[in-house]
Amino acid sequence: MKPRNLLLLGLVALAFAVAFLFVITSQRGKPPVAKPPVAAAPIAGTLTFKTIDDLRVNGRKILLCGAAFTKPASMLSMVTASARADYNGLAVTCKPVGSGTPCDGNVAASFAGTMVVQCFTADGADLAARLTQAGLLCGRPSQAGTTYKPC
Repeated sequence: MKPRNLLLLGLVALAFAVAFLFVITSQRGKPPVAKPPVAAAPIAGTLTFKTIDDLRVNGRKILLCGAAFTKPASMLSMVTASARADYNGLAVTCKPVGSGTPCDGNVAASFAGTMVVQCFTADGADLAARLTQAGLLCGRPSQAGTTYKPC
């Protein structure tokens, strides 16, 4: 390469470096603050079981935070029938993850379009606690700590 081209290339690189430094040092103030995610509104209504791992409140699919069906698939229909007999049609109020549930900070507020919630019956009982105490679902310590009984 010719000395003249090298000198020109060096000057361009120097100009780029000075401009880059200027841009970085001229940005004053605090970095933009990320807005906290807005929690979804609570939902209330009638609980229905398509299966024990497909719960719905007023037709909206929900996942109970901190509890899941982890038993063998061969038990699905038996566990679903038991849950339907005891809990289908129950009035519940569900608050989404992010609004004071035991799963806050451990799971997302939704999963594949399904709202992750903690539900309470009309008498104030935690639905996931009832289902895990009955042995229909298993508590997930990674999501809710020791709140619900694991299998």
